Amino acid sequence: MTRIPDLSNPRLLAVLYADIHGYSGLVEKDAVRTIARLANALGLIRNLVGDYGGSVVNTAGDGLVAVFESPSQAVRFALQMQRELAREVSWAEGAEPLLYRIGIALGDTFAGEDGVYGHAVNVAARVQAFAEPGGICITENLQQALHEHDDFHLQPLGARELKNIRAPVAIFAVEPLSVAPDRITPATPLTPPQPEIDIGEAPAGASVALMPMQNASGDPGDLYLCDGIIADTITNLSRFRHLAVIARHSSVIAAAQSSSLPEIGRRLGVGYLVLSTFRRSGNRLRLNVDLVEAASEKTVWCEHYDGVLGDIFEVQEDISARIASQLAWQIDTEEQRRLTARMHPLLYAYGLVLRGQDSGLRFRPDANLHSRRLFQQAREMDPNYARSYAALARTFMVEWRYNWSADPQFSLDQSLILAKDAVQCDPLDARGYSEMGLAYLYMKRQDEAIAVYERAVDLNPNDADLLAYMGDCLAYVRQGPRAVAMIQRAMRLNPYHPDSYLWFLGDAYFHNGNYAEAIGALKRMRDQSEAHRLFAASYALLGEQDLARHHAQEVMRVHPNFTIEHWRKVPPLQHPEDLDLYVKGLRTAGLR
Repeated sequence: MTRIPDLSNPRLLAVLYADIHGYSGLVEKDAVRTIARLANALGLIRNLVGDYGGSVVNTAGDGLVAVFESPSQAVRFALQMQRELAREVSWAEGAEPLLYRIGIALGDTFAGEDGVYGHAVNVAARVQAFAEPGGICITENLQQALHEHDDFHLQPLGARELKNIRAPVAIFAVEPLSVAPDRITPATPLTPPQPEIDIGEAPAGASVALMPMQNASGDPGDLYLCDGIIADTITNLSRFRHLAVIARHSSVIAAAQSSSLPEIGRRLGVGYLVLSTFRRSGNRLRLNVDLVEAASEKTVWCEHYDGVLGDIFEVQEDISARIASQLAWQIDTEEQRRLTARMHPLLYAYGLVLRGQDSGLRFRPDANLHSRRLFQQAREMDPNYARSYAALARTFMVEWRYNWSADPQFSLDQSLILAKDAVQCDPLDARGYSEMGLAYLYMKRQDEAIAVYERAVDLNPNDADLLAYMGDCLAYVRQGPRAVAMIQRAMRLNPYHPDSYLWFLGDAYFHNGNYAEAIGALKRMRDQSEAHRLFAASYALLGEQDLARHHAQEVMRVHPNFTIEHWRKVPPLQHPEDLDLYVKGLRTAGLR
C-alpha cells in the first residue's frame, strides 16, 4: 500500500523534469545500446546533481525528476547536464545524441516514499514539452526568483496553455552564454622567462613543440577533444628520453602570440613544430599532421588519418612514433614497449577524463568537484583505468592544498590511496607515481616521495610539471643543487611556465643558502602574493631589514591570520634545523 505524502510540511523547491526526445525511436533502432547509454547518462546526472545542491527523486523510463533549494543552481545544473550529454555522443560511436528536454518550475512540494508531489511537479512536466531537444525552459515564477546571472540568457516565449493546468503559464527559454570553461586565450598576459633567470642548458638531441590542434569541425564542443589529443600525444612523446618535448601550456601561449613559425620556434627554443588539424563528422574523424622544421618552415613529414573515434588511441601512438623516427634518432626498445604495451581504456571513460580535466582548468571548488564526479564515473565504467584514479587523486590534493576541504586529513589520505590504485592499475603510467610523490611529500614521508618521483621521471623524463614538482621535493631534503637543476630543466621544457616553477626555484635556492638568487627568482613571479614569506625570510637572512619588514607586512595583509606557530607545521622539511633557520628569518623580519 502506498503511503500518503506528508501534507503538513510543504517545501518551496525548484523542480526539474527531463525526458529524452525521440527515445522510443532510439529504442526501436537499438534497444540494448540505447538502454546502456541511458544508464550511463543517469549515472552522470546522479553524480553531478549533488554539486548543485540537488537530488534526483524519481526516474521512470527515460524521464527523471530532480529538486533543488536554489532556483539558480537548478538552472546551472540543467545547463551543465546538457553540455555533458552533448559531449557524450562523441564517445558513443555511430550513435544519435541523447537529447533531453528540460522544464523547471518553482512551487511547494510534498515528500512521498516514491518521489515528490505538488503543482510544481506537474507544471515542470508540461513546460519541458516547450523546450527544444537539448534545451531548457523555465516558468515565470522561477525566473523571478533568479538572482544575478552572467552565464545564461533568458528568452521569453510568452504565456502558454499547459495540459490540465488551469491558467496559462509564462515560459522562458534558457540560453547559455558560454559553452566552454575558462581556458588559456590569446589575451593571456604571459611572457617567457627573461634572460636574468638561468633555466639551464638546452637539452641535447632533437626538440619539438606540438602546436594547438586546429578545430575545423566548427563545433566549440570539440575543443576539449583537440586539447586532449595533443596533451596525450605530448605525454607519449615525453617518454622518449632523447627527445625534448615542450609542455602544451607554453605551446598554446606561443601560438597565440605569433603566427610566424620561425618566431615560435625561437621563443620555445625548439627545432621542430607539429601542426595539426581536426575535423569530425558524427563518429568519423580526420586528422592532418605536419612535422615542420621551425627555422626554414620546411615540412619534414606529413600524414592524414581517417577513421572513427575509437581509433584515437592507435592514432596518437602512431603519430608519436612517426615523429620520433622522423627526428632521426633510434627509439630505445624499452621506451617503444612502454608506448605500445599499455592497455587502452574504454573510449567513453577516456572521454569523461578529458571532460574532467577541461573543467579542472578553472581551479575553483565547484569545478574541482565537477571534475571529481566525471573521474568517478570514468572509474566506475572502467575499474582498471589508471588515469581516472590518478586524476581523482589530484582533485583531493587540490582540495587539500587550497584549503577547500572540510576534512583536510581525509583529503590528503584519499590522494595517496587513489594514487596507489593508479599505480596498481598501470605500473607504466607516470601519473600515479607523481600523485603518490606529492601526497608522500606533504605527509612528510620525504624518502618515499623521492623514491616514487624517481620512478615517475624514469617513466616520463620530459614531463615539465613532474620535473618541477620533484625539484620542489628535493629542495626539502637538502638536495638543493639537484633541485635547482631539475627545476631549470622543467623551465626549459615549459618556457611559459606558471609562477609555481619560480616559487619552487626560489625555495630551492633558499634552502641551498643562496638567498639573493632566491629573491631574484621570486621577483620574476607575475603574482607575488604567496611569495612574501620567502621574500621576508631571504631579506632578513641577508641583513636587509627594511625590505624584510616590508614583505612581513605584506604577509599579514594577504593572510591576516598568519602565525609562525601554525605555519611551521606546513613546510615538509626533512631536517628540523632547516625549519628553524626559516623560522629565524621570519621572526627577524618581524612576523610572530
